[in-house]
Amino acid sequence: MEDFLIRVLITGIGGFIGSNLAEYLSSMNFEIIGLDKVLNSKIQPKTSEYIVVDLTNCDENVIVSYKVDYIVHCAGQASVDLLDTSRNDDYLATRKLLQISKNSNIKKLIFLSSNKVGGEDNYSQSKLKVESLIKAELSSFNISFTFIRSSIVYGPGMGSNVYKWLRFIKLGKIPALPRSESRILMISNKDLCRCIEKCISNPTTDNKTYLVSDGIPYSISEIELTARQAFSRNEKHLVCPRLLLFLASKLGDLLMNVGIRLPLNLRIYNMLFNNTVYLSNEFEKDTGFKASTDFFSEIPSIFSEI
Repeated sequence: MEDFLIRVLITGIGGFIGSNLAEYLSSMNFEIIGLDKVLNSKIQPKTSEYIVVDLTNCDENVIVSYKVDYIVHCAGQASVDLLDTSRNDDYLATRKLLQISKNSNIKKLIFLSSNKVGGEDNYSQSKLKVESLIKAELSSFNISFTFIRSSIVYGPGMGSNVYKWLRFIKLGKIPALPRSESRILMISNKDLCRCIEKCISNPTTDNKTYLVSDGIPYSISEIELTARQAFSRNEKHLVCPRLLLFLASKLGDLLMNVGIRLPLNLRIYNMLFNNTVYLSNEFEKDTGFKASTDFFSEIPSIFSEI
């Protein structure tokens, strides 16, 4: 391998965030070691090595041999139903990664968490358990960490629940939502990558937790109206009663417990109707970060791929 200034291991490199991060960091002359369960042939050329392996069952010595300086932990399930840590793949994969971190003597582990931490649903609680595990394990090994509690990430290729919702609107397969005062926070994939790079390069971020977004509380109703206009779905359409959506979300949670997934559950329902946002400027104060774009500015590129 050539000698680069900084060597970074990215878990989940085949996904939306991981692949964009690899593109961004490689453009800044970081050396990238990628790890994922599946091969992403588009991003592979940006890496010095792309390891195709399930982190829960990998050979630690193989990864340790790359002598990485930093680990950015992007791998994770979009929806986690299990609070039993003995069966939770996110928790088990992180525990293995922590062992690798110790044996590699890395400088820092950056964990891509969620701004939903603190909620009562299983997804939020699972992220909190992973954060607690990282903090407890690394504190005695002189290895720093940073938790990035990211808001919803947007950009071409996004795969979040927001993307699925927009796609259903485009296809005309979903009734309109009743009026909602709920708001959500988001951040572009480009700006999230900038945040992560600042956590690598700026020691003031060591052992801290940050909420990151582009600073705009987006109205659910405004997003839907914009999408319907963009997709020429302004014709008269049914409005789904809120009570029906609530009952469907309760059913979604019940079926989730037996391994059946519906497009709607209580976590998504609360995002649509009961969400409150908390803006934080701690990351800006520590790093000087300012968002370079916003969701509505990125709509043409996002909608072109839906």
